[in-house]
Amino acid sequence: MAQNSGTSLTAHRVRWGLGLLVLLLLVAGGYQLRKSWQAQESANQAPAWPELALPQLADAARMGPAQWRGQARVVHLWASWCLSCREEASNMLALAATLRADGRAEQLIGLNGGDKTQDAINYLAYFGNPYWTSLVDADGELQRRLGSGKPPQTWVLNPQGRIVFQFQGPLTADVIRQEILPRLKE
Repeated sequence: MAQNSGTSLTAHRVRWGLGLLVLLLLVAGGYQLRKSWQAQESANQAPAWPELALPQLADAARMGPAQWRGQARVVHLWASWCLSCREEASNMLALAATLRADGRAEQLIGLNGGDKTQDAINYLAYFGNPYWTSLVDADGELQRRLGSGKPPQTWVLNPQGRIVFQFQGPLTADVIRQEILPRLKE
């Protein structure tokens, strides 16, 4: 009889343990689902990138968010006179190499602000050109609409053209790996 009681107690503990495990899995799954819904909701409420087409540095053809929709993008504000931009140049080239290796080079767009055209071209020739294209915000209109400060500054846009991440300052390998690359795959 004592053995029956021990077996019954063990079976009770196993059922209780399994019940607790199922409950924990349900709670964890619900949390992940809620987190996913919140991320989707916040992406839909994120501010839209201003509808402003700008000339490209390499040629005068204008480009803007109407041409970018359907794929997430990184827009990076830089200038030849920006010392922090020089500090982050190797990280920008590494980001470009990663995107190129994945067949996604067009996701990285430069935004040159406050430069003379030749100074910007010389900067890219000296430090390397990580950008698929670089737009020129000669009069600062786009920067004003964004409320942006001085370069470097980086925005990640979702495929609908909404700003889902913004970073002021030089990009580090950690910020690229933890914040930018995951958002480009969403």
